[in-house]
Parts: sequence; C-alpha cells; structure tokens
Amino acid sequence: MPLKLQTPKDLNKKLTKSYTQAQHLKAYMREETFRIEIKFRRLSEKEIEQHFEAVRDWVMDLNQSTFDVSFETISYRSLGDQLMPKFLSMGVEGFLQTLLKQKSYMNHCILIDKILTTFPQLQEFLLAKPKLIMEYDEVWERVLLVCKHFLKHPNPSVYMRELEIESVDTKFIESHKKIIDTILSILDEREVVTLAQHGFEKRYGLKYDLPSIRFRILDKNHFIAGLSDITLPLNEFMTLDIACEKVFITENKINGLSFPQMSSAIVIFGLGYGIESLKEVQWLQNKKLYYWGDIDTHGFAILSQFRSYFPHAESMLMNEEILLKYKNMATQENETKRFMGELGYLSKAEEEIFLKLKEDFYAKYFRLEQERIGFESLARYS
Repeated sequence: MPLKLQTPKDLNKKLTKSYTQAQHLKAYMREETFRIEIKFRRLSEKEIEQHFEAVRDWVMDLNQSTFDVSFETISYRSLGDQLMPKFLSMGVEGFLQTLLKQKSYMNHCILIDKILTTFPQLQEFLLAKPKLIMEYDEVWERVLLVCKHFLKHPNPSVYMRELEIESVDTKFIESHKKIIDTILSILDEREVVTLAQHGFEKRYGLKYDLPSIRFRILDKNHFIAGLSDITLPLNEFMTLDIACEKVFITENKINGLSFPQMSSAIVIFGLGYGIESLKEVQWLQNKKLYYWGDIDTHGFAILSQFRSYFPHAESMLMNEEILLKYKNMATQENETKRFMGELGYLSKAEEEIFLKLKEDFYAKYFRLEQERIGFESLARYS
C-alpha cells in the first residue's frame, strides 16, 4: 500500500484552499495576527523501512522547497537519528508571498476599509462571510453605490433601467441582484427575499413588466367589446370580473386556442409554472376552476401548485380513465427534467397516478400530452 506523504504540491494546495476561505481577511478585520500551521504526521519506523527511498526523496524535496518547514530529529531503534519534518508555519507575509497574492491582499484590505467606512454595520456580516470580499472584489464599489442610492431613494417607482446612479449601468443591477439584496437586507434590517417573479423589484419599489394573461371568452354572449381572445397585463386582469361561472386553465397554447365554445365559461392558457401569477386574482376564488395539464410529472406538479392557491380547483382529463384510453398516444418525458419531488395538494386518486408516473408503472418516463386528448372528452364539463 503506497505511503501518503504531504509533498510541496500538497502543501501548496492546502495554502490555496486556506486562501480561498479568506481567513487572512477575517484576521485583518479583527486586527489579529494571521498564522497558518500545517502539521506533518510522524512516520513509524516500519513505514520508513518499507518506503525508505520514497521517504528520503520526500524529506529532500521539502528541504529544497521554498517552504520554511521545521524539522526535528527522531531516534529510531534500527534507523538511528533521522531528520523528519514536523510542521510548516507561516505568517501572512510568507503565506501571501508563497501564493503570489501580495497585491491582491493589499487591494482587498483597501476594499475592506472602504466598505466598513461606508457601512460599519456590515462588519459582522463580512466576518461571517469573508469570502464575499474576494468573490465580488471587482464590483463592490458599484454595489455600495447602488445600496446608497436605494437607502436614499426608497420606493422610487421607476423601471430599473430608469435609475440614475453615477458609474453604474442598469444591467449591472440586474446581474447583481443577489448581493445587492443581501447587503440592503442588513442595512435596513429586512429579510432576504426570493428574487424570482420580480421579487427584487417588488421589494424596492421598482416598476417591472407584469406578466400577461391570455384568455378566451367561450360564451359569445359575454364577449368584451366584441372581443373573445384577449391578452392583458396581470394588474388589469386582476380588476376584471368576467360574467362567467367556469374558468378553465390549460397549459398548452393550442388547446387554449382550440377550446370549444361553452356557456358561461372562459379558458386561460399558456402559463405553465407561471400559473403563480394567478394567485392574487381574487375574483377567481368565486368561480368553478378546472386545471388541465399534461399527464406527466410536471402536469401534476403544476396542478398541485395551482391548488395551493385555489383549494377548490378541480383537475380535468387527468385521470386514469383518460390515461388508459389514450395510452397509445403517449411519449416520454425528458429523463433529466422529470419532477421527482413530493406534492402536497393532490387528491388521493391524483396522488396515485403521480406516484405511478414516478415509478414508471405505465411505461418508462410516461407522458401523455394534453393535445393528444380528443376534445369530445370535454363534453362532460359543458
């Protein structure tokens, strides 16, 4: 079995790893002395005897390396006195010189001073996450400018690209929402938000392009100004209360366009996981809601998501009867993109189908796309 020895290359890897953890910057912020120490395991007499040449070459390499390794003399019964490495110890200067990081360290120290002069309240945060100083070293100054602007101008009610911050383009803000939100959360004591679905814009009072809702009115008696196929921004859709009893939500665009005429009903389509945009539409709470998606793992995931907003919503044409009737029309889900998590808002029957889909009960990666189902099956909902 080969003997594991800490070579100069291994030592360099450990020093590099220590550098990426930024403990030297943490020591600077605390005004403490930084020192790194790497101990060498003491080899047994048997190990040296079995690997004598390898150990001899290893000791020679350490002696000739640029590392200031401390050695000790160990007396072995059969080998006599042997000079063996004990530990490597170096302060911040030697540490940085070995890694050729002196200039980077100076720049990082200047940056730390600037950050803490601007916002002293960030010290505990940076002590907890010193790696962020290096990770964002090229953008910190602009991050600080953006944070100062939002603190001075809360809720500006403009689009992000309308913000006027000297030396900062609006694409920069779009690309660095995460770190900006993290810093602002500390400076004004807010919780970090989920940045999806325009969370950043909502939180800091910015305007944003609202999602559009496309729907068709299926009853000609309730057309709006003679229009049946309408697309509206979400905020305008929320103000409607269309004269209908039933609202169908279908994932597929073609199904929405082909949905047959039906008394006192509308169909909303083409949202996919963007169905979340409907959760604030209060007038939907008073309608009979039906969700129609693909019979695959994602179809049931979206159904569960929709029902978490509207508990009274029913699934349509997503049962085993339909599955078996059109089974010969099935295709396969993408193996790497299937939804294999848990769902909390399915009925018992829906849950059974979902579990069978995950287990490949019907066929491997079974997927029955909704457009494969004949529209005659919709007659029961008219």
